[in-house]
Amino acid sequence: MMNVLASVWLIADEGPNNPGNHGPYLQSERLDIYQKYIKELIADDKAYYCFCSSERLTALREEQQSLWLPTKYDKMCRYHTAEETKAQLDAWSDFTIRLKVPENVEISFEDGIRGTITIPSKDIDEQVLMKTDGFPTYHFAVVVDDHLMEVTDIIRGDEWIPSTPKHVLLYQAFGWEMPRFSHVPPLLWAGWKKLSKRTGDVAVENFLEKWFLTEAILNYIALLGWNPKTTEEYFTVTELIERFKLSDVHRAGAVFEEERMEWFNAHYIKHYDTQKLWNKLETYLNRYDKVFLEKISEFPVEYNCKILAELQTRLKKLSDYKELTHFLYNDIKSIEIDMYLNPKMKIESVVDVKKALKVSLDVLNNTDIDLESPESIKETFIMKIKEAEMKNGQVLWPVRVALSAENFSPWALELIYILWREKSIQRIEKSLKEL
Repeated sequence: MMNVLASVWLIADEGPNNPGNHGPYLQSERLDIYQKYIKELIADDKAYYCFCSSERLTALREEQQSLWLPTKYDKMCRYHTAEETKAQLDAWSDFTIRLKVPENVEISFEDGIRGTITIPSKDIDEQVLMKTDGFPTYHFAVVVDDHLMEVTDIIRGDEWIPSTPKHVLLYQAFGWEMPRFSHVPPLLWAGWKKLSKRTGDVAVENFLEKWFLTEAILNYIALLGWNPKTTEEYFTVTELIERFKLSDVHRAGAVFEEERMEWFNAHYIKHYDTQKLWNKLETYLNRYDKVFLEKISEFPVEYNCKILAELQTRLKKLSDYKELTHFLYNDIKSIEIDMYLNPKMKIESVVDVKKALKVSLDVLNNTDIDLESPESIKETFIMKIKEAEMKNGQVLWPVRVALSAENFSPWALELIYILWREKSIQRIEKSLKEL
């Protein structure tokens, strides 16, 4: 998890990988701390020993379920006398320690998104705070850790609202100042189902492996359920930090759409500096596809950047690069005649195709013609096509097919600029030979 957060530039000010003054950070290394504070709760009558067996608790839960009642502890051990509790402890009975919830009161707290939230104490389960093995439960450890680590704000999903009063009671029991709580709505999948591992690849790692840019992920996720109060959609991380307010977060869940995030991703790719995007592509390939990285590293960086520059407006995510460029890094397959033919462009026979390819060879074989820039390539070809009394499409369609052997690819003149003169000539001559 720490690595995932770091991959999207969310780095903790302090923690296991960046030690400070609030360690240790692992619960297994903080057991003495938890024991100290659980003893305080017992001494102050804010918690109590529970000696109920797992069998009894299971039977209790099943009985409550059969009666359609909320499943929670029935407080049997809460009312043990001091003598009964001591006798059980002296007998080395297994025990847990439970929170003692005040009876017949209302517990309120201020939520940064929802305002005042009040829950009757009768609806709060007397939660286990310390397990039989001496390890704390989440509800106890999180309060102790957050207080000792000077956490001021807690932001989490709204499914934690029912648990927050338990934490409030613990802060009150210790006499500690409470942090600010904010509960955000869940992200929803298509069909308004809660986003979870069962509904698809929804972990951040999955989208990094699909080669989504960090900027796009952060930008899109920030807009889910948050109203920036503007028609703008694209925000840098700095702008998000400056403008984001919890009070502007909606209370209802927002639907996550991968297609929408692809749209954001395509925008960021399109506007990236090509060299920086190439560096990012190399980083992704080194992490997720080293075989392909080794393959394309055999080619000059200039060649690779030319390809990327031409594809930037077509890429939805960086993983598309491999699929769209295999013919630029490998020998092309033999081409069926039907791929060349295009009646709409008046290319109806092998004769038409051969004529078009020969016109292109006349241009490419003339070393006096400058083919170093897209502008000069376009200007020269348009002029030669006109001299041959042909239409642009009549020549450029067969050339595109000969250079790519694909139904869909960059246009012919873009491919000539990428492949350079020699490789373009080789592929066109190969096509003529096959024809």
